[in-house]
Formats: sequence, structure tokens, C-alpha cells
Amino acid sequence: MSQKRIMICAGEVSGDLHAANLVQAAKKLAPDIEFFGIGGEKMKEAGVKIRDRTVHMGTVGVIEGVKYYPSFWKIKTRLSKALEEEHPDLVILVDSRDFNLRIAKIAKKLGILTLYYIAPPIWAWNDWQRRRISRDIDRFIAIFPFEAEAYKKAGAKVDFVGYPLVDLVKPSMSEEEALQRFNITSERLIVGLLPGSRRHEILKLLPLMLKVAVILDKEFKGIQFLLAEASPLFHKEIARIASRTGLSLKIISNNTYDVMNVSDLIITASGTATLEATLLNTPMIAVYKTSFSTWLIGKILIKLPYIALPNIIAREEIVPELIGFQLTVKRLTGVALELLHSKEGLEKMRVKLKKVNDRLGRPGAAARAAKIVVEMVNGS
Repeated sequence: MSQKRIMICAGEVSGDLHAANLVQAAKKLAPDIEFFGIGGEKMKEAGVKIRDRTVHMGTVGVIEGVKYYPSFWKIKTRLSKALEEEHPDLVILVDSRDFNLRIAKIAKKLGILTLYYIAPPIWAWNDWQRRRISRDIDRFIAIFPFEAEAYKKAGAKVDFVGYPLVDLVKPSMSEEEALQRFNITSERLIVGLLPGSRRHEILKLLPLMLKVAVILDKEFKGIQFLLAEASPLFHKEIARIASRTGLSLKIISNNTYDVMNVSDLIITASGTATLEATLLNTPMIAVYKTSFSTWLIGKILIKLPYIALPNIIAREEIVPELIGFQLTVKRLTGVALELLHSKEGLEKMRVKLKKVNDRLGRPGAAARAAKIVVEMVNGS
């Protein structure tokens, strides 16, 4: 029997992480499967033969992604050729909706099976979008219960496995060790700043977060700030932006979960980080800046009252969220001040986050997803 080959495509930091864990779990079940595709360092470490690196090109929005279109087009052309010439047994698409849906259409025309892991947020879309994606993909793996329901209603073949980060979101050290490592104390307020993993997020959100931090520094004597880097790719830019403030903040690399774990409050880019913080029961404010065109398209196409994932899961605003034109220095400062002045408010948020945490499924999501991968590639 010939060796099974799988193309796997991820386009940003979180997708690279999820894809790598899926590959590692699949190789435990079927060590002979060969993986190739596009992604980042974590996928490479998991044994994927990387044809193109893409994690630096993650975007949200039409205008924000324009400068990466030429690169994506070249990568799409190369992947199209690989699909046609190498005809893998399965294509796994991880997150990165706009790019991966284009790859899915090419695979469909060539009669290659497709599986979507960390699938697009169909639950936020209009009916025509739901029907279209369900038609183009052979099978989906859902990580939220409400997501699985939405895909089933749209006529898709879907399996619910639970949230994969349940296994992974754990501090690397105790709270006491982290405080010592970061040279801070629990006797004074600790605020974590997480400006995101995409370059355009960092450029838009970090300067704003730091302006708020300067105001908080004047309000709370001895307040401590930890700036968590999601990826070392943008360290120089982050350090350059941070150096302008005059704040005594610490830039922390490769210890995001430890930053979350010791923080009284984090201010974070909306996205995967909000659920990572949820798993650690860390109070947060979710923020995001988009261009006007992206905001307008979102208003037309997305039918949800919230954007932060903990709020979507809870179906209520547990976490304050400031998005688009709502996000100003004045408003963010006001929300942060209100929370930091209220230990009761922070504790109330922790309790509600714990309830969301309980709904994210049991451990072992990546292993369950890997079983589906092996079944599909073996034709069962």
C-alpha cells in the first residue's frame, strides 16, 4: 500500500500551533503519513515539510490584507500546482478562511478530499455564506458546541471535538516563580498587555494600549505592566514602540500564559487570546481596530451581538469589548479604571469565565481530531 500524503495549510500563528498539534496527534496513530504544506515553525517542528512560511501574513479585514495579496497569490499558485501534480490523499485547512477557501475550491475540482479544522465562524454568517462553504468542504471539525450545531443546520458533515487549547493552556511555572522571573510583586496591581500576533494588530493596538497604560500609571501607585509577545517575529517593532512611552514595563517573550496567570487584568486583542485567558480565568478587556471598510463589511455580513469569544459562548457580555470606532484611549481608560478600582468586579468576571471554561469541552480535542484525519485518509 502506497504511503498516504496530506497537504495541510495554516496562515497565522494560532493556526500554526493548532496544525502542529494535530499533526503530532495524527503521527501517533499513523506514523507513516507524510505531511506537507504551508505554515510556520511549529508545524515544521511537528514534521511537516513546509513549502512556504505564512504565519507573518495573518490578517483580519479587506484593507488590512491588501499588501499580502501578491504573496498569497504566489503561494496559491504554487499550492494549486502541487495539488494537481502530487494529488495528496487529503487536504486539511486550518483557520485562515479567505485563503483556505480558495484552496478548497481547487481541491474540490481535482476530486481531492478536504477537511476544515478550526473552521470559519459559520455561526456568525448569513444563510447564503453557510450554504456555500458547506458545499465546498467535505468535512468539518468543530471546536465549539454551537459551531457544530450551525454547521449541521447548514447541511455540512461535522464532528465536534472540543477546544484544542484545553490541553495546552497551562502556565509554565507557578505564580510565585513567575513573579520572581518577571521581577514583580503581587502586592501591587499587575496589568498584562497583549496586542496580538499580527503585524497590523500590533501597529494599531499597541500604541493605544500604551497611552492607556501611561494614564493608569499615574492613577495607581506602583502599577506593573507586562507586555506579552505572541511571536518573536515582531520583537524589534514592539520594543521600538514601547521605548517611546517612558513606562517601566517588561516585554515578555514565550511566556504568554504566565503573563495571563499573574495579571489582575489583561488588555488583549480580540481572538484566540480571549479564550486562552478564559481557560486561566483571567479578567480581561477585549479590543480591536479595523479599517472603516472592514467594519462596514462586518456589520453587513456578521450577525452577532458580540465579537469576543467568551461573550459569544456565554451569550452575554462577560468581557468588556471595544471594537472599531468604540475603541478610543478615553473609553478604554474608563473601562480599565472601573475594573481596577473594583476587586469585586474582577472577581465576578473570574466566576463567569469559569462557567465559560466549563463549556469548552474535555481534554483530548487534538487526539479526537487526529482520529478523524486518519479515518479520512484511509478512506473509512
